[in-house]
Amino acid sequence: MKKKSKLDRQQSTPQTTPQVELPQPNERGEYQRTSHRYWEVVDSDPNGLNCRMGAHSIEEIEDPGSKVDLNIGSWPVVGTLKQGQKFEIYLGPSGFGVLYDEQHQPWFFVEKSEGIGGPRNCFVRARSSFVKPVQPN
Repeated sequence: MKKKSKLDRQQSTPQTTPQVELPQPNERGEYQRTSHRYWEVVDSDPNGLNCRMGAHSIEEIEDPGSKVDLNIGSWPVVGTLKQGQKFEIYLGPSGFGVLYDEQHQPWFFVEKSEGIGGPRNCFVRARSSFVKPVQPN
């Protein structure tokens, strides 16, 4: 019987990327504070998942002393993400990636999204019926 060389063993062993533990939603389906950056849209709405942004910069929004109205759900829709579209969130100065609105609902700030013209610099709901975490590429 022919003994396999080291090269043969390396070629027959699949190379795997280390998997990271993915965040889980709470009992209401909402994602809480997370340092996980990579997400994908699961919302099946054919119009896409609304991405909202008001008149203020993210720096103004995250400033604890600011008077920005955090009723994010009423902010204008500035773009949409389609089902299956991947995006990265901004983790913010605390490194936890979630901003809570006036109704205590969690939102992610989309820093960038895949695809030409994909929305960025806007907010999507951090809810399992809309988005799911994915492994980094």
